[in-house]
Parts: sequence; structure tokens; C-alpha cells
Amino acid sequence: MTYANYHSRRMPSALRYLADLLRYRHLAWNLVGSDLRSRFRRSHLGILWAMLQPLGYSLVIAWAWGAIFKAEDYWSFALYVYSGMLIWDYFTNSVMASLDGLASAVGYLRQSRIPFFVFQIRIPLSGMVVFYAAMCGLLIMMLALGRFPTPGLHLLLLPAYGAVLLAFMLPVAILMSVVGTQFRDLKHIMTIALQALFFLSPVMMQRDYMNDGHLAILQYINPLVPLLDMLRDPVLHGQLWDRQDVIIVLSWSAGLWLLATIASFRAGRKIVFAL
Repeated sequence: MTYANYHSRRMPSALRYLADLLRYRHLAWNLVGSDLRSRFRRSHLGILWAMLQPLGYSLVIAWAWGAIFKAEDYWSFALYVYSGMLIWDYFTNSVMASLDGLASAVGYLRQSRIPFFVFQIRIPLSGMVVFYAAMCGLLIMMLALGRFPTPGLHLLLLPAYGAVLLAFMLPVAILMSVVGTQFRDLKHIMTIALQALFFLSPVMMQRDYMNDGHLAILQYINPLVPLLDMLRDPVLHGQLWDRQDVIIVLSWSAGLWLLATIASFRAGRKIVFAL
């Protein structure tokens, strides 16, 4: 046993884990960069597809569903759908990719005691880069239409929103990666669940429909509802966040972090044998 290993074992487990995270921080950033390069490799437009893909969906959905929802203005509805697609793409891509987050890192994990968190954080972080690239596309579209957000303190919430969104998605990614290694059918279940969740979220459905009636409960049990509100309020409506939305999102995040922590401690390093 080396001197370094001997003293690292004498450290409390929490401090040792933090020290390992600091030690492998460069690996985490390199993995994020590798994910981005592989996603847009051999593409002539590269990161621009992060803008064009949700834009294309939004224009088609606004044309097809605008009449159904009786939207008064096509372009306003297109911007509404575009903003919804930003969150939806980030959420679904992070959930589905996180199911294989640890399985894809089996070569690393079987050779060294690298913290699982290094491989669990890579997916939400790489998705966050794509999310902000797509956000630039939304702002460019608003500028072209002459509907750029009005200046004010509400625009300062955009950087803070990224931190809130990441704090929400990190425990989701941890849970998906841990459970995904032990229950392989979860990928098929999540495909069905996400399809149902899409129609229960105001991605393209008008937000007013969820204020009354039996859909009102979705404001509390579906975290995507307040997350979408917190993006649209400063960008589309030029206003600050609603206090209720902030409380709901923070409550969901705290609960998810608790579940993720429990699942991680129960699984421990034994999860390597399930890969």
C-alpha cells in the first residue's frame, strides 16, 4: 500500500469523494467536449443544428396545431412552441442518455475508482451547452420578428435559469444512470412515459388550459410546467418569475436530490458488477 493510498483511506468518505471529484475534474470536461464533438461530427452546420432542429419543429407544430388551439398570431405561437421545445429536448435527451450514462463508461469504471458523478454529470452539462446554443436561436428569431425581450431586471434571470435547470436535471441523471444499470427495461418504459408527459406539458398546449379544471393539478405534479413558466416569463412575457413556480421547482429538486443520494449510497461500487 502506498503512502498516498494509506492516507486517502484515513480521510472521511465524504472528503475522499470530494477529493476524487477534484482530481478527475478535467476528465469530466473532456467527456463533455467529446460528447459535443461526437454529436456534431462530420456535420457542415455543426452546433447550428441546436438552433435549426427546434426551429423546424416549432414552425411545423405552429402551422398544424395553431388552428386547433385557435392561436391568434402564428409567429407568437411559433415562439411559444420554440421555447417549449428547448426545455423538452434538453429534458428528454438527458433522461434517455443518462440511462446508459454508467454503462457507456464501463471501461473506465472497471479499471479505476473514478467517482460515478464524473460520468453522470457529463450528459446534463453537454446538454446545457446545446440548450444555450438553441436559446441563442430563439433570441435571434425574436430579434428578426421585432419581438426581442424588453430590457429589464427579468433578463438577468436567464443565466440563473441555467443553474436552476441544471440543479433539477443532475439528480434526474443520477437516478436514471443508477436504476438503468439494474433494470434494463427502464429504457422502454421511459419512452412510453415521456410520450405521455409531452401531452401533459405546455410545450405546445396553451398554458392557460392548466389554470382551471382537472388539469390544474399538473402545475404541481409535473415539474416541467413551472420550468417552462420560468423560461417564458422573462423571455416571452418580460416579467420576473412567479414565486409559486420557484417554490415548486426547488421542492422537486430537493426531493430528487434526496432520492438520488439514497439510490447512490444503496448501490455503491457494487453497481460496477451490473455493467
